[in-house]
Amino acid sequence: MATGFQRNSFPSKQKYFKNHFEEKPKPQLNFKEKITNDSKPFRHKLKEKPHCLNPLSMQQRDRHPYEFELKKFSPDSKFLKIKHEVPNFEPVSSTPLIMVDTTEAFEYLLQDLLSQTVIGVDLEHHSDRSYRGITCLMQISTNKTDYIIDTLKLWDHLQPLNKVFCDPHIVKIFQGADSDVIWLQRDFGIYVVNLFDTLQAASLLGFEKKGLSFLLQHYCQVHVNKKYQLADWRIRPLPQEMVKYAREDTHYLIYIYERMKQDLYSRHCLGDVKITPEMKKGAPEESKDRKPKSKSSQITPVNEKGVNQILQVWNNSRSVCLKQYRIQTLEEMYSKFYGSLNKEGKKFNNQQSYALQEIFSWRDRVARELDESPHYVMTKFNMLNIISQLHNQPENILQPISRHRFVHQHLPQLHEVIVKAKAIAIQSSPISKKKTKKRGAASATAVPPVSQPPMKKRKIDNVASSTVTKARLVQQKISEVEMIDLSCEPNQMKERRPAKKINMCEVVFTDLVRKTDAAVAKSPSARNEPAWPAKKSRKMELIDLT
Repeated sequence: MATGFQRNSFPSKQKYFKNHFEEKPKPQLNFKEKITNDSKPFRHKLKEKPHCLNPLSMQQRDRHPYEFELKKFSPDSKFLKIKHEVPNFEPVSSTPLIMVDTTEAFEYLLQDLLSQTVIGVDLEHHSDRSYRGITCLMQISTNKTDYIIDTLKLWDHLQPLNKVFCDPHIVKIFQGADSDVIWLQRDFGIYVVNLFDTLQAASLLGFEKKGLSFLLQHYCQVHVNKKYQLADWRIRPLPQEMVKYAREDTHYLIYIYERMKQDLYSRHCLGDVKITPEMKKGAPEESKDRKPKSKSSQITPVNEKGVNQILQVWNNSRSVCLKQYRIQTLEEMYSKFYGSLNKEGKKFNNQQSYALQEIFSWRDRVARELDESPHYVMTKFNMLNIISQLHNQPENILQPISRHRFVHQHLPQLHEVIVKAKAIAIQSSPISKKKTKKRGAASATAVPPVSQPPMKKRKIDNVASSTVTKARLVQQKISEVEMIDLSCEPNQMKERRPAKKINMCEVVFTDLVRKTDAAVAKSPSARNEPAWPAKKSRKMELIDLT
């Protein structure tokens, strides 16, 4: 029996991580297939494809290998039958548990699962101390047995589970499978066909709460303690309380599945009607360049009352199965990170923005090389502390931050970033306000180094020309225009210096119209009109019409 923490003596989160996981060797170092953290697009890992209907999909490494099979899938009519009396579930304490951590135990599990028609599945994932996270456990329950697979020990041997997970004649019950299907693809090359997601069923039933804790309480009158939800599932051996927690995630799923089908049947009894377009909202959309679906690719209702909503759960669950793991680019990750700071009300000048982006790139590079989570290399709190002060001396960089192990190792690189940031002229706001400039000078706009969508540029060569009417000026969208000297005499208009381009500044539209009229009146085409006084303003205010 594995030893672990007592029920009333589970340590605090901070002490828990510090004492048990801070210096623990990384299990991924023992994997035969080493984890790569490059930014190249993901390619599926399938070595063979059970239950294959489209052999060519194996060659398309960047596509979902079971896309064709999923779109052709239709649940067997036996899964649509409603049990009027659902047998009560067996207690966890009286149900056999098999720990699968050897290849022999895995072979026994595989043979047992191939004989089943319905199984419950869940994963335990850990995202700390690895760049993209790793799947640490897989729980599978049948009507008679609970299995817990040690995925860290069997990491390189789990792909044969596709014989079960891609079998259209075996229902796989998940609770909220959106992340699970992605982790299975990324870590093991496992895909899912014939999924019943209880989260999708809860949505159709109109439940306000859709989590597993609510479903266990609602259907099974079982209360589970979620304190292990964020625990480090890399611990070996697993404490008994964590084993119990993991079992409860799948032990009741088959019973909940049958009860939810009953509720979908009784509460949404639609009779022998066809599935409406509104009911098909969760079904996967076909691309425009593909032919319309054949009848075999549609989930067709059988002649049995109330089954349409049950079919809709399979439709929505199929959309979840069609999700494909994708590696984000550095630009996408930084855009998301910077957007979250903006939502928190954080504002930076251009020096700080440059330093933030460079430190973010440094952190990502170090995390990839060491297979560490980026926040473990440097937390967001420490990043903000560094860019808020931008110390000139290298030793001062360490003062405002905590846990600076990686910062100390890469201090010269970070100091170089700060030196370059300090060399940039400070402009506190990404959007400049209108400022008064000296005669003939051009205004400037402070643009932070954070990339923003460029504005369309359009130049008006001669605002004073009589051919430029007010209506045309209003219709044109401009971002940059030329400076006009309005104090020149009529005969000097052609000899004025080349105008300098200026950036936008805000002005009331009526002022623009008035001063444009004055410029037209001052042009050579209006020589009969009296000239303006020579001391009028030498520049014309402009408006951004974008």
